[in-house]
Amino acid sequence: MHNKPLGRRSLTKIREAIERARRYAEEHKVPLTAERLAAELDMDLSMFRAIIDGRYQEPQGTDNTAKLSLIQSAFCEATASVMEHAMQRGSSPNMHMLYLKENAGYGEKMTGETAELIAPVIFLGEQEIKE
Repeated sequence: MHNKPLGRRSLTKIREAIERARRYAEEHKVPLTAERLAAELDMDLSMFRAIIDGRYQEPQGTDNTAKLSLIQSAFCEATASVMEHAMQRGSSPNMHMLYLKENAGYGEKMTGETAELIAPVIFLGEQEIKE
């Protein structure tokens, strides 16, 4: 993997890489994954994860907000793709659950890092539900 800084990558090239990953998933009838995105972006998973979780720092301090946002959006799409694929008939959920735990921050126990990522669930109209 090349792992060159985002500042040396054009926004157009990043868009093209994400589109290639989407096309691959569609043509092979598999979910879009973080691994496929990272491969098409020509970076290893550690750099990809640093971008996703906000740890990535550009060496020159340049503004890559649009590039970071594009990659983070593609990752959200990949997570949804994996979840949707897991819900299809005949698909074993075990592989998908493991994938989501390893790559998308899903888990059974809350840690300091992930606890702040969880949004509260609010039920509107709960008092009208008959018991």
